[in-house]
Amino acid sequence: MKSFKRFMASALVLSLLLACMTACGGGGDKSTPGASSSNPGGGSGTPAAEPVVLKFATEMASGTPEVKAAEMFADNVFEQTNGAVKIEIYADGQLGEPATAIESTQLGNIDILILPASDFKSFDNIFGIEAIPFLYADNDAVAKVLNDSGAAETQKQILADIGLIQLNEARNYFRGPYRVMASKKPVRTVDDIKGLRFRAFDNKNYIKAYELLGANPLVIAYSEVYMALQNGTVDAATCTISALKGENYTEICKYVTLINEYVSSVFVLCGESAYNKLSEENRQILKTCADQLGKDVDALTEEALESNIDAMKADGVEFIEIDTTPARETLKDFYYELEADGTLPAGTCDTVLNQ
Repeated sequence: MKSFKRFMASALVLSLLLACMTACGGGGDKSTPGASSSNPGGGSGTPAAEPVVLKFATEMASGTPEVKAAEMFADNVFEQTNGAVKIEIYADGQLGEPATAIESTQLGNIDILILPASDFKSFDNIFGIEAIPFLYADNDAVAKVLNDSGAAETQKQILADIGLIQLNEARNYFRGPYRVMASKKPVRTVDDIKGLRFRAFDNKNYIKAYELLGANPLVIAYSEVYMALQNGTVDAATCTISALKGENYTEICKYVTLINEYVSSVFVLCGESAYNKLSEENRQILKTCADQLGKDVDALTEEALESNIDAMKADGVEFIEIDTTPARETLKDFYYELEADGTLPAGTCDTVLNQ
């Protein structure tokens, strides 16, 4: 009898142990592939249990070709990573002006950031190659200088050293296709720029060039330009033709001049901490989609260009084209000074001024 009781007790203990093991260790086949620490950010074949969410910041206004292309970028990344990486778009400078946004990306508060190369000039003069008024004929001229001089690769390394990973390695993202000046009074020649109070961004070479042309550039945050035009702080502002409609400057300014002041390439950057969360496969997907982003911006800009100009004219805005050659001639000595101090690679001026 005692043996039977001992047998029953042992059987009970064994059954309890089996139940415990099932509760704690069972269901291992139900875990989501790609969610383990050995595969951060999942992979395109199998989604993570919870997607890695990346904050994407841009100063551009909602509805512009750049923001529409950013939304396409987010969709492409989500699809190609099979839902493992989700990108949230914050447009209209919601996450801060350029300097603040750069620092936030370095700190990990912003994950992906798009900004023109010229906004990084405080880190090194080599980022000041592009935003020099009236120097370059077109995007191709800038691309040639960047690639032939090795500046593009140097810029990429400098960014990596400060914790910003360049995603768009093709460097095919340009704002444009050209820049215009929206003004309250017509700007029909370069001489009409003299004395003009207009919004400038914080770049000493950009500002000095316009001062040499006799203008009065005032540094104002991009998100505050409309208000500055409205309250009379400035009487004009420049932007890309593709952004003009979204910024609503023509509600106040009834003259738009094709000024084509400079070419602006844009970086698509990922903060190092966010980049390190991703699998190698998903890092490559981000880079591929970033290069596609440049193509999408170009296509959407061209698509909207003619209709936007027609709509602008229908609203009573005069569209003016001017010859900027006199500005180039006036600034010629300034360009060579920039080459002498290392802002421009050696040989740049002779190459581009002869185009």
